Amino acid sequence: MTKKILINALDSDENRIAAIKDNKLEQFHIETTAKQVTQGNIFKGIVTRVEPSLQAVFVDYGAPKNGFLQKNEIHKDYFQDVEKGEKALFHLIKKGQELIVQVTKDPISQKGAMLTTFISLPGRLSVLMPGNSTKGVSRKISDEDERKRLVNIIKTMKIPTGFGMIVRTAGKNSTKTLLTADLKYLMRVWKNIDKKAIKNTAPSLLYKEQTLAVRSLRDYFTSDVNEILIDSPEIFKEVKDFICVIAPKQQKIVKLFKGEKPIFSKYQLEDQIASIYKKEVTLKSGGFLVIEQTEALVSIDVNSGKSTKKKNIEETAFHTNLEACEEVARQLRLRDMGGLIVVDFIDMKDRRHKAEITKTLKKYLKSDKAKTKVGGITPFGLLEMSRQRIRHSITFGSHETCRNCNGRGQTPSVETQGLAFLRQLNLKTIKPEVKEATGFVPSDVANYLLNKKREELSEIESKRTIAITIEGDQKMISGESKIIISAPN
Repeated sequence: MTKKILINALDSDENRIAAIKDNKLEQFHIETTAKQVTQGNIFKGIVTRVEPSLQAVFVDYGAPKNGFLQKNEIHKDYFQDVEKGEKALFHLIKKGQELIVQVTKDPISQKGAMLTTFISLPGRLSVLMPGNSTKGVSRKISDEDERKRLVNIIKTMKIPTGFGMIVRTAGKNSTKTLLTADLKYLMRVWKNIDKKAIKNTAPSLLYKEQTLAVRSLRDYFTSDVNEILIDSPEIFKEVKDFICVIAPKQQKIVKLFKGEKPIFSKYQLEDQIASIYKKEVTLKSGGFLVIEQTEALVSIDVNSGKSTKKKNIEETAFHTNLEACEEVARQLRLRDMGGLIVVDFIDMKDRRHKAEITKTLKKYLKSDKAKTKVGGITPFGLLEMSRQRIRHSITFGSHETCRNCNGRGQTPSVETQGLAFLRQLNLKTIKPEVKEATGFVPSDVANYLLNKKREELSEIESKRTIAITIEGDQKMISGESKIIISAPN
């Protein structure tokens, strides 16, 4: 098994990183200069509004939209001294109060960023948590002997009072020396943040996350990676320096890619990457998934398609669903979809089959760094699960809402637009003083009105004694229209 990390950063406007296992895409991240990623950044903010009904406050941290900070994300040290019994939020937190906050979720659509005052600084092997007393080991390290060994190391380390520390998945098999070095580095970072917080006025940036290349290696680099290929000399140097710090013995696997073909084309990745932006994902058996994302949840529909090789309907459904489990887990990881997810599996009657599908999905989700919770299959064939979003969606910064359909995926037909325009025209010309009306619509709608609805237009003209002009505008998008009316002075 070969595992590689490929970094495509030749264009300064876009940075793409792919992790592949035996030439199959396992992880993909993209960052563009079009949209700034702030998740993980730390700011000094100021409370602008306290909302007791939401049990939250809004914080100005320097972004166009204020951040949203829930009461359970506010450290008790920020609470005001109040008399016994006065536990209402507006007594505990005051407008104008300054806080150190960290972005946990970037702004999405009309929503501002989600914030927390429980700061966490990720290092290569551990996470430092100022103002927290928790000390432990990542749940992803499941080996009990290794967990005990790491817990014993943490107990013997000199972690300053008022700081918590969690050993990350990447910290598995680490020595006390390595973990201590990681702790010292993170403590230096925190001291710099603390100094800036005292010196700077709110709102201001105190700490900015590292570049995408360094962040990805920090989070996904493991000892089983055989090669790291980079096509940009600048990023190559940055990554080489980073690997020198975190894994000096593996410097030799970091290489500058100099091939004539683009790096992702060389490893046949472009088609695999293109597929993760599509609604439909095909399965080897001939079945397919349909993935739809809304603001509240993700729905995944499993279809049998051309999959008819098994002896009966139940067996076909079971084997298609079994195959879908691996692809569902992979697509959630690749697209970094979070929140509530509903998978509509093909209906099965056998209870053992349903249990096996749930078990298989959980097995494939084990390799996901995000926290997941999986429920059983309901009588309707639906499986509900939740997934923590680690990063912003892959479409963040690289895609924008369609101006023609406003994200609906459909536009009104020419006939619908024409009839809607006629209703609007009827309404606008109802006043007796109107003598002329000029309508501007997309060209195809203008053709429809002048050829198919001439009689209706003539009727309005004669009934109201007005002159109507229809003009087609090629620059207008579907659904747009404009009516200019005129009356004598």
